[in-house]
Amino acid sequence: MTAGALFITYDGLLDPLGGSQILPYLYSIAKHPRPLHILSFEKPERFAVGAETLRVDLAQRGIGWSPLSFTNRFGKFGKVWDLARMYFWGLRLAASHRVKLIHARGHPPAQIGLLIKRLLGAKLIFDFRGLWVDERVDKGGWNLACWSHRWQYRHFKRTERKLLANADHIVVLTHAVLPEVCRLGGASASKITVIPCCADFDHFPLATTQSRALARISVGIPEHACVMGYLGSVGRMYMLDRFFRLFELAVAQRGDVYALMVTQDVEALKKVMGDSLPAALHVRVDIRPATRNEIPSVIAAMDVLVGFIQPSYARMAASPTKLAECFSAGIPAICNSGVGDVAEQIQMLRAGVLVDPCSDSELSAAATRLDEISALGGRRLREAARDVFGLEVAAARYQAVYSKLN
Repeated sequence: MTAGALFITYDGLLDPLGGSQILPYLYSIAKHPRPLHILSFEKPERFAVGAETLRVDLAQRGIGWSPLSFTNRFGKFGKVWDLARMYFWGLRLAASHRVKLIHARGHPPAQIGLLIKRLLGAKLIFDFRGLWVDERVDKGGWNLACWSHRWQYRHFKRTERKLLANADHIVVLTHAVLPEVCRLGGASASKITVIPCCADFDHFPLATTQSRALARISVGIPEHACVMGYLGSVGRMYMLDRFFRLFELAVAQRGDVYALMVTQDVEALKKVMGDSLPAALHVRVDIRPATRNEIPSVIAAMDVLVGFIQPSYARMAASPTKLAECFSAGIPAICNSGVGDVAEQIQMLRAGVLVDPCSDSELSAAATRLDEISALGGRRLREAARDVFGLEVAAARYQAVYSKLN
């Protein structure tokens, strides 16, 4: 068997993220001469529904797949069990497939990748999805006032430096984090490639007058309303209280403003709304879940996306997928600076405006300009964004990395 490549991810290929941010890239990578095999961890309920279809699809593309069951129970012990299985199966697959290239998506897979490199001489691509250790602190997973969390933080920061120093190539999401990655791992910029979170522009078509009207009928929003949108998860880092403050200020200025919020965390978002927005305005807010296949037709109802993210040290490495998806649909955005390359991308693409979410005066000014911001969208934005966020951009860069290490 020809020496192959092994892709290791703790995220499931059948997860929404797998469908948008893993599989499209792997389909492109599979065109490289090295045979590709994937080790992933799948949620049992999703695996039961979609495994056979995906297995056939991968096989037709010449991609091997070894799915393991993601452990939902037992808390930290479940994660340790998964990590142990990742080590075992990673080593076993690398040996049996004569793997000479390991592509590790994220920190835990990179630890296994480094071991395989040392034992079998394979080259390691560290697909650095962010400052994972510091994200744990940002999201409240670790409280550095607690000695055990402090110990874990220091341990994993040392591990992070070791991974960066020993990887043969590193993929990062933003230009903003590149100098920090060089500093942490002593790595040369020549062995780092920037590949932002991209979108499938075929999956996210341009929102037209017709598709917007149909989308608004389906969600019960008046056809000629001004619709502020939100897309994604719920958590303190997303500053949703400031989204609702912007919405409240916009409603005070004009009577045609509605909000469409698309999330899988419906109940959590309703709670934030209850705490942040006067009850009289709740009738103007539509909160709904959507599958990956449903999202393009739903977001077509939006005039402007609001994408606030709390700035922090870890956020310099962030590349919000929602921006790529909405820009593909020709939907501009209201964002804040201090998050990855967002500020530079908004300005370069003329894709919206930047505000300080904590400033009522700046939010009020943005609310006044909603029609002006909406006019930045459309086909011009879609075509400009394709050169930055199109899947073909990411595919070409990944193929270049594989060729460099061939």
